Amino acid sequence: MKTIEAGDVIIKRLEMSNRTTSGFVIPKDQIIGFDIWEDMTKPTMYAEFMFIDHIGLLESFPIIGEEVIKVEMRSPGLIQSAVYTFRSFEIARVTKDVNGKGVNFVLRCVSEEHLHNGSSLITQSYQDVISNIVPSILSKYLKTKKPIIVDETRGINSLAIPKLTPLQTIDMCRQRAVSKNYSSSAYVFFENQSGFNFKTVEGLLKESKSAIGSRVFNAQQNVTATPQAQANAFRTILEYTKITSSDSNMKAQSGVFKSETKTFDIATKKFETSSFNLKDKYNQFTTPSSGKPQIPNSDDFINTFASGTPKQFFVPRNTSGGDTFIDAAMAARVSYTLLLNSDITRVMVHGDTGMKVGDVVTLNLPEASGMTNRKGPEKVSAGNYLVTRLRHMITQSTKSKHRIVFDCVKMGL
Repeated sequence: MKTIEAGDVIIKRLEMSNRTTSGFVIPKDQIIGFDIWEDMTKPTMYAEFMFIDHIGLLESFPIIGEEVIKVEMRSPGLIQSAVYTFRSFEIARVTKDVNGKGVNFVLRCVSEEHLHNGSSLITQSYQDVISNIVPSILSKYLKTKKPIIVDETRGINSLAIPKLTPLQTIDMCRQRAVSKNYSSSAYVFFENQSGFNFKTVEGLLKESKSAIGSRVFNAQQNVTATPQAQANAFRTILEYTKITSSDSNMKAQSGVFKSETKTFDIATKKFETSSFNLKDKYNQFTTPSSGKPQIPNSDDFINTFASGTPKQFFVPRNTSGGDTFIDAAMAARVSYTLLLNSDITRVMVHGDTGMKVGDVVTLNLPEASGMTNRKGPEKVSAGNYLVTRLRHMITQSTKSKHRIVFDCVKMGL
């Protein structure tokens, strides 16, 4: 029976093809590692493959920056593999091997849909809900056959697209989208291993919180201390750091706590003003935390520092073609987005091929105490986090090993 260690990964398929070959299985000793990135703020995935070429791949294959690379990998214990397909677009960092017998280089790759993005501009008009427009663009212009997961929107939008790329058009739709089910309407558009996602952050949280399962990561002082600690080592937090920390002054100035939205209707020539107060709306938001969400600042602070002139937003609209509801969602979207991103934590853990951007994980971070005391879970920082950026890092030598670095956010710190 083979011994399984934390960070082990099974590479089931790693093959490359170009215009002249139907498929080429990359010899294991030709690739020393690869990284795959998913990012909630980016529309497609990105990858880098690090080669040490001893058989003349660059010249004989040849590699010209238009190759298709397919990867299938699985963490021991998981049933389903993670499958990725990339198109290369650049050969970078070409250097001679130290012994002079080969060449080292990096093959930079993106999802194939990203390359389709530059081949056509959209000039047509749409009159539909955003949740119908986005899948249409993905299928027609980006030619994707991947799953498309969409949160339903409300409001008929009349859009005349003035020669924008498909991804620019989708981003414009994202900014105009108003959710049918979630008050923040904080939409994101990104690709992960499940497909393309045009989702509200609240929708992601609601679905992912119920599927945390075993993705509970602990900061252990000594993973070999007990048999139980050794068994749980694959969920150990290897490193973590705070990327950003909460700034209450910024929240007050940016309209997180209180704001006004002024709307001018082009059809009726009327101005309207609506007010937003976080204390009245916060309990309607979905957060990574379990149970009833708690507002992240005290009533005294909000009453003292956020009671002056509210942040002003201006939204033009044209109700002659139907209400888009953008004005009603603007203030809540800004407040929710700023709150969610006010604290970002970066974590390194052992690999899990099933983990992806949009998942919710639990972090039990150590408390800040003296070196002589045993550190328990930190009561403020510990809890559920939404994964917003993720990097799978695979290294190959005598054994394939896998680590993940991910950024995550937790509302209310």
